[in-house]
Amino acid sequence: MKHNRVLPILTLAIILALLMIALPATPALAQSITLNPTSGTANTAVTVTGSGFTAYVGQLVYILFNHNYIASASVIAGGTFTASFTVPATYTTAMTVPVTVQHTVSAYDATKQIAMAYFDVVARQIVISPSSGYVGSTVTVSGSGFNASSSVTIYFDTISVGTATTNTAGSFSGATFTVPQSYRGTHTVKGSDASGDSPTVNFTTLQKITITPASGAVGDTVTINGTGFAASSTITFYFDTISVTAATTNTVGSFTNNTFAIPSTSRGSHTIKVQDASGNYATATFTVAHKITITPASGVSGTTVTVTGSGFSANKPITVKYNAVAVTTTPTAVSTDANGIFTASFTVPAGLAGTYSVEVTDGTYTASANFVSTTDATISQTTSEASPGYVGMELTITGSGFKPGVIVTITYTTEPVTLATVTADANGVFSAKVTIPPSAGGNHTITVTDGYTTKKFAFVMESNAPPAPPLLLPLVGEKAKSRTYFDWEDVNDPSRPVTYTLQIASDADFTTMVLEKTGLITSGHTLTKEEKLESTTTEAPYYWRVRAIDAASNESQWTTPWSFHVGISFPQWTIYLLFGLGALLFGVLGFWLGRRSAYSSLTW
Repeated sequence: MKHNRVLPILTLAIILALLMIALPATPALAQSITLNPTSGTANTAVTVTGSGFTAYVGQLVYILFNHNYIASASVIAGGTFTASFTVPATYTTAMTVPVTVQHTVSAYDATKQIAMAYFDVVARQIVISPSSGYVGSTVTVSGSGFNASSSVTIYFDTISVGTATTNTAGSFSGATFTVPQSYRGTHTVKGSDASGDSPTVNFTTLQKITITPASGAVGDTVTINGTGFAASSTITFYFDTISVTAATTNTVGSFTNNTFAIPSTSRGSHTIKVQDASGNYATATFTVAHKITITPASGVSGTTVTVTGSGFSANKPITVKYNAVAVTTTPTAVSTDANGIFTASFTVPAGLAGTYSVEVTDGTYTASANFVSTTDATISQTTSEASPGYVGMELTITGSGFKPGVIVTITYTTEPVTLATVTADANGVFSAKVTIPPSAGGNHTITVTDGYTTKKFAFVMESNAPPAPPLLLPLVGEKAKSRTYFDWEDVNDPSRPVTYTLQIASDADFTTMVLEKTGLITSGHTLTKEEKLESTTTEAPYYWRVRAIDAASNESQWTTPWSFHVGISFPQWTIYLLFGLGALLFGVLGFWLGRRSAYSSLTW
């Protein structure tokens, strides 16, 4: 029984002894302090408020941050004090730090401690989502541990890509940035405020391509842009497994506006792949559809048009229609190959000018293209200021694409002179020869029309004056008859016929005109009875000159005037009378002389 009582007593004694040992280590303190705020990053301003320090009124108390002196304050009446400090910049990692109040400035001494509280140091950090992606994609950033109500700059590697504003707790969320141009691989993202940087987090840039367009036909051009490939690397472009072209990325692993034509292939989805020298690659899908091309896309009736198609069903017969009517093709039977490709040709039927549909079908898929049927007319020789035409010039005008079986009229100048009319044949083709009529030098228009279509040609008539015709008769100073013959040399000119104007005046200045003859078609003129000239003396002669005018109304210079005079003239009957009187006179004189001679003989 005694033994049973000793054991509880011994246990109680041990507990009391342990309590006696522990009590000096955690003394009960009447004084207390509060911190505001109780957590924050480096450089956070903290206010310390103390109460219950009655025994220290009028004395300094010293504040230690993590056992290092940081501030002091005077205890005022009522036993309170207020002090402030800034969390040292060296605290960049998360931790809980004791803030103690002592009555000495010496290093931490538990025996000198009056009160204690704790401050949670918050480290700067950011979180990004997602942590990998493509150039141009959006990344969301959240952060904490930054200065309260401050601006935080977000960096992608060394590039500033955005900013965020923290709240009073130094945090932010929902900030975003766009991934800048960057090469394939790992990059760093960090936040930075006025007090420092957060630890970096990694973002992985991935390779990507975009193609424009994403669908089309064989032969169409595709433009490809890419980002996120290896920097300054050779890249190879593939259509399915066919290498089609190559290029080089820039220093941030990008390339732009690389193109290639879709090679011959079947309709449906195909893969475009771009791969760099490091093996990084990206793909995109291109859908090949049916399409036709026509060459040429315009022309006159009778033009041979080649039709090429791709993206149609494999090994199927093809029908070609022009203006909704099936046409005969070369080859006669047209079929697609194993890739749905074909080539055929046809002749454009006769018809009016206009836009017509060329339609191709394999029975399942149909494609069309427009052919512009044109009217064409040509002239055998064009004229210009440097190379003009002339009156009497013969030209050949041909046309095609006019309305079949319709009369085509060819006219000249704005006050039309009809040069020719001709009927277009069953294919709308015609040909006509025309001769340029007399017309003034300068610009004229030749018009060709069938009443539906009109074509015009410029025609430049020559404006070169012909040479002055050299004078022949009468000679200078010659005595001429009153009905004299005037003669001069012929003038050659391309615009024929050439006509002449003859002027006769009584003075060298031709102010007193005696006679003017125009439109003379030969190089000479004999004065008529009505035009005969009166007799003159050598001291008061006549003057004459000539000029030439071609069929284009171009006039030569006047010739240098020549002078002549006209002697006295008698009527023909007067001359006969004088001859008769002379003969009679000679007869009488002879008779008289004969009688006198006979009388003399008798006298002797």
